[in-house]
Amino acid sequence: MKGKLDRRHHRSLTMLSLVLAGEAVFIPPFHPGRYFKSSLLSTFSIDEFQLGQLGAVYGVVAMACYFLGGPLADRFSPRKLVPASLLATGLGGLYMSTIPSFTGLYVVFGFFGASTIFAFWAPLIRATREWGGKDRQGRAFGILDSGRGLAAALLAAIAAYAFGMMVCGNALGDPAREATAMRMLLCSYAGCCFFAAVCVWFFVPDPKPVACRTADDGQTDRVGTLRCLMLLLRSPAVWLQAVVIIAAYSTFKMFDYYGLYSEDAYGLTRTESAKVVAYLSFLRVGAALAAGWVADRFLGVSPSIQLCFGLLIAAYAMFLFVPPNRELVWFMIANMVVSCAAFFALRGIYFALLEESGIPKELTGTAVGIICFVGFTPEIFMPLVTGWLIRDARSSGNVLTGYDQIFWILIVLSLLGLLAAAALRWLDSQRRSGEGP
Repeated sequence: MKGKLDRRHHRSLTMLSLVLAGEAVFIPPFHPGRYFKSSLLSTFSIDEFQLGQLGAVYGVVAMACYFLGGPLADRFSPRKLVPASLLATGLGGLYMSTIPSFTGLYVVFGFFGASTIFAFWAPLIRATREWGGKDRQGRAFGILDSGRGLAAALLAAIAAYAFGMMVCGNALGDPAREATAMRMLLCSYAGCCFFAAVCVWFFVPDPKPVACRTADDGQTDRVGTLRCLMLLLRSPAVWLQAVVIIAAYSTFKMFDYYGLYSEDAYGLTRTESAKVVAYLSFLRVGAALAAGWVADRFLGVSPSIQLCFGLLIAAYAMFLFVPPNRELVWFMIANMVVSCAAFFALRGIYFALLEESGIPKELTGTAVGIICFVGFTPEIFMPLVTGWLIRDARSSGNVLTGYDQIFWILIVLSLLGLLAAAALRWLDSQRRSGEGP
């Protein structure tokens, strides 16, 4: 009995460490712009399009690192790769706290693109898939993203309160004081990375190394990296999963603009918008957990993903066809709740498609590298598109036109994601019946 409890305790600490790492590494590059966008823009003297350019730089570097880092995760322990990534990202956050020039921001966001992805993302997904086993993939990835959401929401709520106090509540206050608050915020975010690195080092075990199996007799082929890559590139399931993630991640990137949208469309103050976005972040906890549970126990992963995309289409249509005004703040918040719950649920379960699609565990890192190389391209184009549309509409005197164009784009992408999930569901049924690939 004691040994069983010890194993459960160790498994809990392992997942907790993965959760902390999974959110901490993305805090320095994303949290300031997500929760404090207006203050970030004024502190660094940049506009929405320039911030979009920084996101694109991050995305370009990250895309290459997804692809290159995938095979790395199949050969080295997450216990070594993940802490190194966290330490590097924390150092980047400390540099950002010095409030560098726009050129310096270009450099640090490119650095973040490498430090948060190359030796981090595929190892994290590999460790989570191994933790979940064969029958609890939805719950494993649901717990990971739910825990990340809880960590993000708690940090955002605390940061929003502290930041508001430092800049005198709802008033803009002294710009120098706002810059000081931003520096302190960035230093705190770097500290989160360092703490998570320690947790992973002590509580995540070293798995046995695995190699690609491609031989007909099932023997291990230790020199078959290219063969493994070609095997996955020929799989339609890999490409359909990439489409699902393109659509889902594009909708999630809109979350970065919910605070600014609430200011432009509904007249909220900077502090009010920061609090709204921080509170919405708590939805990620319940949505990801619920999605994993529903996917494992009732609907399956692909049908659950279809349902989420359907909700997103409905929510964005409501944003488009209901004219915003201050008296309808409640409607804005309700619609944001629906859309946030949907894309947080998607984030919680779309990697569970790896098991449902029958991708071998020993190819997890390489498969994740390919899927993310394509699927996370919204890191490049969404910041540029959204930043450009909003800036162009603002300069023309009607900023809401830019948001409407973005909502139309997201409706189309959500429809594509729904169709890709339906195709994956069909492929899975064919594979299980022995008729498919």
